[in-house]
Amino acid sequence: MEFEGRARIHSHLDIAPLIDIVFLLLVFFMLTSTFLVPEAVELELPESGSASTTETTPITVSLDSRGELFLNGDRIQLGSLRMAIESRLKQGADSAITLKSDAHTEVQQMLRVMDEIRAAGGSSVALATIPK
Repeated sequence: MEFEGRARIHSHLDIAPLIDIVFLLLVFFMLTSTFLVPEAVELELPESGSASTTETTPITVSLDSRGELFLNGDRIQLGSLRMAIESRLKQGADSAITLKSDAHTEVQQMLRVMDEIRAAGGSSVALATIPK
């Protein structure tokens, strides 16, 4: 004797709408996220055991191992550094300036840059280092 069984319900999950939703979320997060831009000047900062952490300053002067000078990431000549810093200080920027000098930079070149910064009105020059 054969009994009629219930018709089996075949349920399946349609994943096409799920893929559409995941793709839309991916596009949304890619468009709304911000990416950190690494600093353009490659420097090997000197080490210091007695350094203290300070706030970042709006004016950053970088000096690489080849003696090239950068003001906030833009290349600049030593002769025009004083005028550029003076104009930034007149715009209302804080007079504290961070000097990022490569560990292999000549001391005389770094002192020339510091003299130009002080002559431009930078009252406080902080040297950027990495902890030991």
